[in-house]
Amino acid sequence: MNDKPSRSTWRKLAAFAWCAVVTVWLPAPAWGHGPLHERIAALTAEVATRPDDAGLRYQLAEICYQHGDWDTALKHLVRVDELAPGQFPTDLLRGRAALSAGKTDDAKAALDRFITAHPGNAQALYLRARAFERLGKNDECLNDYRAALAADKRPEPDVFQEVAVALAFRGHEEEALRVLDAGMAKLGVIPTLGLKAMEMEVSLKRYDAALLRLDAMQKAAPRPEPWMAKRAALLEQAGRIDESRAAWKSLVTHLSALPETERRSHAMSKLAEQSKLALEKLPKPTITSPSSR
Repeated sequence: MNDKPSRSTWRKLAAFAWCAVVTVWLPAPAWGHGPLHERIAALTAEVATRPDDAGLRYQLAEICYQHGDWDTALKHLVRVDELAPGQFPTDLLRGRAALSAGKTDDAKAALDRFITAHPGNAQALYLRARAFERLGKNDECLNDYRAALAADKRPEPDVFQEVAVALAFRGHEEEALRVLDAGMAKLGVIPTLGLKAMEMEVSLKRYDAALLRLDAMQKAAPRPEPWMAKRAALLEQAGRIDESRAAWKSLVTHLSALPETERRSHAMSKLAEQSKLALEKLPKPTITSPSSR
């Protein structure tokens, strides 16, 4: 029997990570803070009066990108390069906009140029890793992810998760777990990273390791109750039914001992209901009769 997680499992994890990752690193223009469409209108009017102002046009390209108007952003970047070649990081924004627009080859070409001129730029390496991923170039994708994470001075939790999921999807589960552990060593016990590591351990059927990770997260958590529920559910998933039953009962006892205001809160009421339903669904314990001993 093959206990290795399927590619579809890692695809789901990858999709989750992609949704979680904040992909906009470029700073917003400092000149205004209104709704994007209003800022675009104002900048467009300024550009109309000063069409050869490359700085204004670059700001407009940034805002158009943030607004999701990627093709317009790309058109403005062409003009920026004509007006002021080499004065703005147009290939970085071009790579981001082209990737968002589904123009993967164009994005990779722009990012290749930018990385050649700015080797070790973490933002560009993350973006090119995603381009390689779409192009099915797995080795190049992972190499860029590794280089980006090594170069990133202040990686966010979602970045560690994205890199780990990319590694796990391509069969590097142990390295993926090391990335998540490195993230927590650097940033502290981050629940999203801890949960992802626990999910990977479970996918590998390493339930004891998953439970150890869960225990560490529970100790660092402000409230133990959600983690007590996760532990009980994980024990059931591991086939340790008696332990799961005991864990759910322990949670019920814990909840019933809380002060009334806490016990009646929405979160605690939901956990109490979850515990009740879980206990009802668990197989009944086998009672051995004296004659069968």
